[in-house]
Amino acid sequence: MNGYAGKILRIDLTDRKTSTIDTKDYEQWVGGHGMGSAIFWDLVKDKTLNGLDPRNVVTIMTSPLSGTLVPGASSRTEVQGIGIQSYPIGWFTRSNFGGRFAPMLKYAGWDGIVIEGKADKPAWVDIRNEDVKIKDARHLWGLDTWKTQEMIW
Repeated sequence: MNGYAGKILRIDLTDRKTSTIDTKDYEQWVGGHGMGSAIFWDLVKDKTLNGLDPRNVVTIMTSPLSGTLVPGASSRTEVQGIGIQSYPIGWFTRSNFGGRFAPMLKYAGWDGIVIEGKADKPAWVDIRNEDVKIKDARHLWGLDTWKTQEMIW
């Protein structure tokens, strides 16, 4: 009713484990950019690390308006973390994208995703409501986006 699903998915690629962050802990920051930035600031102790460092945290967040009929606001996804585009010196940065990702994530019951660590081999995340699995992606390595999507289907 208030625009939030109530939980944020936390993925640790190093240990291949998932957990949940309560959205209420970050609601004061309102939307995807604010909430994702606050989570990053809480979880990353060394803000001077390189963007490829496994201690970096990437947040992928929806907003309270995701999945609604609000024009121009219902499909935005915010991404935050130490960026790699500024190599050799990384800095905290943000970006966003549109499409169906934010509404679909919200419909699955999640307000966002927090990605931590480093996988020991190529991996992809399969989210089906409460059922979240970190899967081997070696068979997808080197494929283009269309073929990858086809193989996942």
